[in-house]
Amino acid sequence: MSDPLQPRIIDELLRRGRYLYPTDVVDVIERFHGVAGPGVPRTVVRQYVGELLNQLGARAPYTLERFERILDGRVTDLDLWLPDALYEVGAGRVSVYPAHWHRALGGVRDPVRYVEVIAADLAAARGATPDEPSPPVPRPILVDAMMVLGGTSRPEAGGALQAARLDGRLVVEPFQNPEADVWVAKASRRRPAPVDSTPPVRSTGAADPTGRPAERDVSRP
Repeated sequence: MSDPLQPRIIDELLRRGRYLYPTDVVDVIERFHGVAGPGVPRTVVRQYVGELLNQLGARAPYTLERFERILDGRVTDLDLWLPDALYEVGAGRVSVYPAHWHRALGGVRDPVRYVEVIAADLAAARGATPDEPSPPVPRPILVDAMMVLGGTSRPEAGGALQAARLDGRLVVEPFQNPEADVWVAKASRRRPAPVDSTPPVRSTGAADPTGRPAERDVSRP
């Protein structure tokens, strides 16, 4: 790895506690390390985890080898987004997003396109038929994807989402809520009533609350 380990990432991993799933670790590195290309090289993940375990010392919940075995158990070859899964998006590269998201959304900054792609995967994961209403996209998932795939900052992603709402291309309900549901406006007339029907949102830390606990027991793969 040419770039040094970033203290911000180490601090964020330590802040979350000893119990982290590989998905959480890859999520933090992918959003903040800034490597070129899709996903994160496994060598980068290994170096961050090695440093994390070194700082935890006797409090470390696993060895590096154990972490890598758990990571391998999370990697799927499905080309469909699922919460808590990891995806092989290149030789020795993993991501919290499937390869087709990287292909369709890499460099894209228009939130409408993200909602279209993400909603299609949420519908497929639920086994929805083509004539069923498009499911809502939770705002935290949308903003995280824009940060990783579009290369935007969190304020930029929020500004783009707000602009798309104001110009009538997206519906955000309730728009004041950081965890609001988001629809493409043309599909909003057919949207389902708000229910707990969307998959759980990945944890992204205190500055990025999604409702999932930050600490998880990796001793249970």
